[in-house]
Amino acid sequence: MMRRLDEALSWLIGQAAAPTATEHLPIAQALGRVLAEAVYSPLQVPAFDNSQMDGYAVRASDTAGGVALPISQRVAAGSVPLPHEAQSAARIFTGAPIPPGADAVVMQEDTQLVDGASIRVLSAVRPGQFVRRAGGDIEKGQQVFAPGRRLSAADIGLLASIGLEGATVFRLIRVGVFSSGDELLQPGETLGQGQIYDSNRPMVMSLVRGLGLSVSDLGTLPDDLEQTRGRLAQAGASLDVLLTCGGVSVGEEDHIKAAVSAEGQLDLWQIAIKPGKPFAYGRVGQAAFLGLPGNPVSAWVTFVLLVRPYLLRASGVSVVEPMAHWVPAGFDKPQPDARQEFLRASLDERGRAILHGRQDSQVLSSIGQSEGLLEVPIETPVRQGDLLRFFPFSSLLH
Repeated sequence: MMRRLDEALSWLIGQAAAPTATEHLPIAQALGRVLAEAVYSPLQVPAFDNSQMDGYAVRASDTAGGVALPISQRVAAGSVPLPHEAQSAARIFTGAPIPPGADAVVMQEDTQLVDGASIRVLSAVRPGQFVRRAGGDIEKGQQVFAPGRRLSAADIGLLASIGLEGATVFRLIRVGVFSSGDELLQPGETLGQGQIYDSNRPMVMSLVRGLGLSVSDLGTLPDDLEQTRGRLAQAGASLDVLLTCGGVSVGEEDHIKAAVSAEGQLDLWQIAIKPGKPFAYGRVGQAAFLGLPGNPVSAWVTFVLLVRPYLLRASGVSVVEPMAHWVPAGFDKPQPDARQEFLRASLDERGRAILHGRQDSQVLSSIGQSEGLLEVPIETPVRQGDLLRFFPFSSLLH
């Protein structure tokens, strides 16, 4: 059954079971983890009016006419200022609290020291100038994050700024990765006639780790039905998600389809994308099963377009679609394709998409030598200047 990508992705995300197990982690250990509860701020940020600049705190109304203002006090970050004296200036530093009664800050560069004890303001001052207002960033009781947010480094800093030492997050799902095929050897082993090195399993495991998930190396499934059944059943009893590379096409030696069907259930698809046509979803024991094609570029593309969103949703992430932006094509491709194409491309100095010279599904170097995937819709010829969606690798790998 041939499915459009958007239909397949919507259905697949709908199959991802919402996680329930949670744990409470120190925020220093929560990078990349998914919030299981909403976070509300117990305080306002900033907690007090403070200076945005090194300079002088003043009353704006006292600076008219360029009069000299005596320096009444020195206010450093972490200190408690005295009430501001009228017709004076308080020496103040970035982050220091604004003295009560002052309403603006003059940058040091916009003042002139008169006699070592007074300053003259050289430019007009408006109330509120260079003052960070209390609660200007976050108000007390405000919802800072909703459940389902994957915490970034900036998010960790924000949690720290409101005084939280920990966060309740979903437990990591357990993912295992198989390769498939008697022809596969591991790097470091000596190749024999007709054998190749296994690139898919290390690549897919690295893609899983890039999402912040734990992953188990399950080795290579042989071209033998009974052994494949036994190893899939064993893995399906202890893991949450099983991923395989290869073995889901129509070859006589592709036993994964029969093994998954015998040990659980299988829905075999053909996705209307290029590269990456064969794809499988099912269940083995307690684990979801996702079968990727064997060609390395096809495996990579189907992972980032289908498996990545599934794993993120199964981890509790609310927004799983990758970010794309529109770029002009820097090439002509007059012959349309019956499938939705995802071409390896980079952007030139004018922001135009330029295709990698090799678009074959087995040329893995085309990914390493490109900057993102360029989407060409079904049955769409391309002319230079046409706008197409570009998915930077940065939006597909994390």
